[in-house]
Amino acid sequence: VPKSQKDCINWKTKGKCRKGDNCEYRHDPQVQEKALEKKRKRQDNGNEDAETKYNKNKKNKVKQPLSIRVFGMNYDTTQDDIMDFLKDCGKIHKVEFPVFEDSGRSKGYCGVWFASPKAVAKALELDGQELHGRWLRIQSGKMLLREWEGQHGKRKNEE
Repeated sequence: VPKSQKDCINWKTKGKCRKGDNCEYRHDPQVQEKALEKKRKRQDNGNEDAETKYNKNKKNKVKQPLSIRVFGMNYDTTQDDIMDFLKDCGKIHKVEFPVFEDSGRSKGYCGVWFASPKAVAKALELDGQELHGRWLRIQSGKMLLREWEGQHGKRKNEE
């Protein structure tokens, strides 16, 4: 079958062809109309209202942070000071507290992992509070609930 009798694949799928009149394949207006109609239907289906999309994705995605990052700490601040500062927020799972190797002093920031997203929300409310004469900046961390459950589940299975 010669190329001039075959439909242009771009014409069939996109309703247009870059080559235009120089294309070796056939450009049938009926095929183009079908392609454009198909394209419009796909776009209409993609424009569902935001709530419907949110509810569909909500079942699959649980993105709740379980960690915070604390910045702007005094260099004399210790891990115990941070734990005391955040004790009212909820159960603290882990504190990552980097220190200088030579002096053992705080580097001025840390990461705190909580057992629940509610504890993280309470900790975020403390943003701007003062500890040892410094105003702390508290931001939501990157470890998400799904990741923690995966790690926590593995530990239970290992026991």
